[in-house]
Amino acid sequence: MTSPIYRIFPLSGWPVAVLVILTQILSSYLVNLLSYSTLYKLYPFFRLRKAEQNGEIYQKLFRIRSWKEYVPAVGVFDKKNLRKDLSREYVSQYLLESLRAELCHEYAIVFAIVLIFLTVDSANPKIILWAVMLNAPCIMIQRYNRPRFERLLRNHGLAVFWTSLDEGKRRIEKKKKRQS
Repeated sequence: MTSPIYRIFPLSGWPVAVLVILTQILSSYLVNLLSYSTLYKLYPFFRLRKAEQNGEIYQKLFRIRSWKEYVPAVGVFDKKNLRKDLSREYVSQYLLESLRAELCHEYAIVFAIVLIFLTVDSANPKIILWAVMLNAPCIMIQRYNRPRFERLLRNHGLAVFWTSLDEGKRRIEKKKKRQS
């Protein structure tokens, strides 16, 4: 059975592949519009659950350490670009950016599900498979890495985030000005 929307806008073949790629770009664009204060407010909703065992479940089930290095990374928090001096502000910023990355990949999966209503039924499993294969590993990497950085802050007797968002923003802006 085809959806009513498909009857109006029938999509199949290459247009579907292009739309899937565009949904990836759209999710990235939308998530990059979010400010640090918004991400900070969303952060509690993305805390790891007990079942995730502080991210170790991904190593146990998927052997994440053996393949995560091969997944392409983008941004200043790519492992090759991580700073050696892991200050409170830097690690807090990393945690927010990891949340941004996770959100981006989750949005991409949601958009792929929405695409199902615009495509032929035979394309639906392919779209979902593409979206999950492309985005699930990235989500797992974020959920595996984040608790390690949170632990790093706690081990140094620091809160997971700066005390006040305004204070954190000012410090980051001062550092940026000094680096310029």
